[in-house]
Amino acid sequence: MNDSVNFSPILGYVSVKEAAEMLGLSPRTVYDYVEEGRLSSARFADVIAISTEEIRKFKREPSGRPRKNTPLWHISSGDNTQFMSLISVQLRAGQRDALQQTLEMIKKKKLHLFDGTVMRYVAASTDSFERVLLILVWRGTVLPDEKRREEAFEEFRHSLADVLDWNTAQYENWQVLMHT
Repeated sequence: MNDSVNFSPILGYVSVKEAAEMLGLSPRTVYDYVEEGRLSSARFADVIAISTEEIRKFKREPSGRPRKNTPLWHISSGDNTQFMSLISVQLRAGQRDALQQTLEMIKKKKLHLFDGTVMRYVAASTDSFERVLLILVWRGTVLPDEKRREEAFEEFRHSLADVLDWNTAQYENWQVLMHT
C-alpha cells in the first residue's frame, strides 16, 4: 500500500505515515490498528487515509499486561546496591515542543543510554513544566567510574543545550536504601 501520498489537500484526512507521526507510532502499527478496527480509515484509490478527527479521539492502550499485585519493597545488599543520579534543570522559555522533539530524536536514534543504567527517566514538572528532571539508576556492580559518567552527562547536555539552561542545573547523587 502506498502511504507516501500527502492528504493535506483532502480536508480532514492524512496518510498512514502522517497519522503515525501524529500518534508517535510506526506506520506498521497504524496499519495494524486499522486492520484490528482500533482506527477507522478511508480508502482513496490504493491508499489508506485516516481522518484527523479519528486521530484526535484515539487513545493508546497501555502496553504489556496490567499488574495484578503491587510490588513489594526490597532492600539491596552488597553488590546489588543501587545508585541514583538526579539532575534538575530549567527549561528555556518557549522550548517545550522543541524539548519533546529532541527527546523523540534521542529515543529514535538510541542515544544517551548511559552505560550500566537499569532505569532512565526524563520528567517535567506537572506544576509548571519549567523544570526538567533526569533520573538515572545504576546497580553498584555496573556503575561506571565518575569520569565515564561525566563524559556521558556532557554528551547529553550538549544534545539538549538549545532547550535546557544547563547553568541552572542542580546535580545530586544518591544511594538507594529501599526500592520496589
